[in-house]
Amino acid sequence: MSRKLMYTSSLLVLLLVAIRFQRNVDLHVAAAADIQISRSQFAQYITDLSEPEGFFDTDNFISNETSYQHVIPDLRRNVKPGFVYMGVGPDQNFSYIVHTQPSLAIITDIRRQNMLEHLLYKALFDLSNTRSEFVGMLFSREAPKVDSRVSLRDLLRAVRAGKTSEERFRTNLSAIRGRLLQTYGLKLSGQDLERIEYVYGTLHEEGLDLRFSSIGRNNAASYPTFESLLLQTDRSGQQQGYLSTEEMFQWMKRFEAENRLIPIVGDFAGPKAFKAVANFLQKNDLMVSTFYTSNVEYYLFENSQWRSYLANVRGLPTTEDAVFIRAYFSSAGGAHPLNVPGHRSTTLIQSIREFLRDESAGRIRSYWDLVAP
Repeated sequence: MSRKLMYTSSLLVLLLVAIRFQRNVDLHVAAAADIQISRSQFAQYITDLSEPEGFFDTDNFISNETSYQHVIPDLRRNVKPGFVYMGVGPDQNFSYIVHTQPSLAIITDIRRQNMLEHLLYKALFDLSNTRSEFVGMLFSREAPKVDSRVSLRDLLRAVRAGKTSEERFRTNLSAIRGRLLQTYGLKLSGQDLERIEYVYGTLHEEGLDLRFSSIGRNNAASYPTFESLLLQTDRSGQQQGYLSTEEMFQWMKRFEAENRLIPIVGDFAGPKAFKAVANFLQKNDLMVSTFYTSNVEYYLFENSQWRSYLANVRGLPTTEDAVFIRAYFSSAGGAHPLNVPGHRSTTLIQSIREFLRDESAGRIRSYWDLVAP
């Protein structure tokens, strides 16, 4: 066979392989996008995928990562829609979900209160027809009558000026409980309902001035308020949060209405939750494309939990280009070269497959090796 013919044949084989691979990717996206989750399945998945809660010394009503939106343009460029998003913590996940547009999101947190807070948010999305109504209900304030195109800054200013009362809070809380218990059929204990009231009551009392808080430690005065977190931007100064526009809010509202965000109780290094999630994803031919870990790995590194965490990550079915979203704080080891001045946190996107290869090769010897650019 001539060299020219061999070259042509090789190109043809490569082209056929590429087409077949792309078809497989497209099939995964289509299958994932078509997933249907009923309310009864939603309630069952929370039970089946969860494990007993553990302890972490924060109430975790909101994040303290002011840099969380810095990576959103990169996420939009690099993450294909239609796969699975995994995350931890409260509402910052919504902004990542809106921009990566997964078929399914599973939020795994060691704190049961975090799962309950997400159920509270689910009910609030359901009870609100517009972004204005949602923010008003979030803080038990009168929803401002504003144009749907109003800036988020002006919307929050109007909400802050809105009327509030104990009666409004109690009426809203009753409606939330009705959605959770009657509409969704969730089996919540009396203690669960008390925790939901505790979270919602805190949002009512502290409103847009709410700050991240630690239990048994002095709160850092530099922690951002809820308002400042919502008004954060990407590195170019563009607001990218899920409440930035009416369109993004409505996308997230539909996602929640379709029961596609499943909050569970789980330890990143625990014996059940991650394995149950991996088994569920494999059975349904689903793959993780995005895993937001916040800075949880900092607390797992250099102790006996690290190996268990690694095993749990290795067990997840992931896309070839799946990424971590990681938050790094300078208190963990000095300033990060990618830090934006004025921010205590630095948010990074890093390859899951490269991380696992580096770990297997022994190239990750410190927490800094984990987050280094």
